[in-house]
Amino acid sequence: MSLSESWKELYKFSVIDYGVFASMLILSAGCGIYFGFFQRSTKQTPESSDDESPGPPGSRSSQSKRTTTFGSSTMDEYLLGSRKLKTFPVAMSLVAGYISGVTILGTPAEIYNFGTQYWLIIIPILLMGVAVCTIYLPVFCSLKLNSSYEYLELRFNSYVRSVASIMFVLDELFFLPMIIYVPALAFNQVTGFNLYIIGAIVCVVCIFYTLLGGIKAVVFTDAWQVVVMFISVVVVVILGTITIGSPDIIWDRSEAGSRINFFNFDPSFYERQTFWGVLIGGFFYWTSFNSVNQTMVQRYMSLPNLKKAKMSIGMFTVGMGVFVSVCCYAGLLIYAHYYQCDPMSVGFVTTDDQLFPHYVMEIVGHLQGIPGLFIAGVFGAALSSLSVVLNSTSAVLLEDILKGLFRVNPSPFVANIFVRGSVVVLGLAAMGCLFVIEKLGGILSVATSLSAIAAGTTCGIFTLGMLVPWSNSLGALVGGISGALLSGWVSLGAQFASANGAIVPHKLPVSVDGCPDDLLTNSTIINPIYPDESTIFPLFRLSYHWITPIGVLTVMIVGTIVSFVTEPRNLKDIDPELISPVIHRFLPQECFGNYGTASKDASVNFSEELRPTYGTQRSTSKLKRSL
Repeated sequence: MSLSESWKELYKFSVIDYGVFASMLILSAGCGIYFGFFQRSTKQTPESSDDESPGPPGSRSSQSKRTTTFGSSTMDEYLLGSRKLKTFPVAMSLVAGYISGVTILGTPAEIYNFGTQYWLIIIPILLMGVAVCTIYLPVFCSLKLNSSYEYLELRFNSYVRSVASIMFVLDELFFLPMIIYVPALAFNQVTGFNLYIIGAIVCVVCIFYTLLGGIKAVVFTDAWQVVVMFISVVVVVILGTITIGSPDIIWDRSEAGSRINFFNFDPSFYERQTFWGVLIGGFFYWTSFNSVNQTMVQRYMSLPNLKKAKMSIGMFTVGMGVFVSVCCYAGLLIYAHYYQCDPMSVGFVTTDDQLFPHYVMEIVGHLQGIPGLFIAGVFGAALSSLSVVLNSTSAVLLEDILKGLFRVNPSPFVANIFVRGSVVVLGLAAMGCLFVIEKLGGILSVATSLSAIAAGTTCGIFTLGMLVPWSNSLGALVGGISGALLSGWVSLGAQFASANGAIVPHKLPVSVDGCPDDLLTNSTIINPIYPDESTIFPLFRLSYHWITPIGVLTVMIVGTIVSFVTEPRNLKDIDPELISPVIHRFLPQECFGNYGTASKDASVNFSEELRPTYGTQRSTSKLKRSL
């Protein structure tokens, strides 16, 4: 038996590993059963309202009675947790929803191949938290919307809302198979199980607990899953550091291999990782996704008020910074271990995203339970991301597509069936699309590029509405379409060029000098010769960091110009509740008499069950409003 074959035989799951992994799946399913059948809000009779303010225990009307409805009692409870969820679980859910397997497997591979420049992404993450809390969140919390895209109809018109919501649904459909593929890839690496069987297991478990428990099951399952994720990665990192000797050795080997580079000030837009690309492009991407995307806004809206939503975002921002830093350190750790024998060059792994699982099995594979814990963490990340996407996309399909686009107002029973049916269909569609993603490499850049098309465009439209008060509906529509076409053209053009081999990421040098002779052949390629990219269309050569800024800025510039050329919005007639508080100081005093009129007039279009609460006296000043 060759050395490579003996290594592959050595690193397999033990019974304890399977037990740890199975426990994660069983606990996830158990959360769905618990929140679907045992921990439901009491459904109230018509004499009482779902919109009553929460009171002390025992204050509910004596006429309330428990029903035997399937899962959550109401759509408000199923999609928004009756807006009564707690700050910390929601913060952990935000972290878990964002940390998919793409982050856990893609980030270390990015550091291994391209160095530490990407590590500076923690700065844009912190700036993103400030931007979301000051610009976007106050508007959503004031309006108490069920779908973030309802804002676009209040601010502009139904056509703008429809364009943005359809773009969101398509984006999530593209991203769903990516979420499943990552943990399936990791599990296949350490067990040899078929990718499609693994993908089916992930989907079935996720559909089950999302279908039964709704947003409550999603949030509380995410909360403990993120703990599993963090522990799994930290344990591997600690054991790996002990194996090598010390962090100093890791740093020295990484520095010798040119992996330590935090300040690449190259002004080129073509360079994959530069100081400017990470800071500017990273800020636009993270802000675009976390400010207006329904997967995030839905959980912001599940909290009682603005103060708790800001606290939740603060915890989320710090948590993401810490977790991304651990993943970046893991990339250096992997390089320090393989600095003289690159596993891809000798054929141990076939894609970059298998590096981390392979490292785990080689270093801690002999410690029963640790590989199982790591894979449970990766699967937990996938389950949390997938459940959030299923829940939020089903909400958009109901609120923005069925009700907003087709103007259908279903009964609570039909809405219940529609939402839960959407969860099942979306999960099955993700399984059907799994084979597509298997043909693509470089998970981090692919996921970022696809999401950037929708994230950049929709964020541009929302930003136009909140920060440019004179913008009109035509400007938003033309700007949104322009942003989507340009960012989509750049992103997809780059993907096609990459698939054809015309564009290849320029990885940092690796070595096989320390590999056993048994692993080396005459065909072993250490550092490949890269193709001449000078003939490729310049926009297709851009780093993936610049795709989101292109989308956002195109929408803002085109939308502002079109609004000026046509008929700018009369600022005296605008509802300041639709404008970000940071702009209020620049608005004419006359417009504050319109505070709350837009959402109040539009409330008749909301379903009875999900209608926001409007007081008899709406404040004419942000300072007087109680959130």
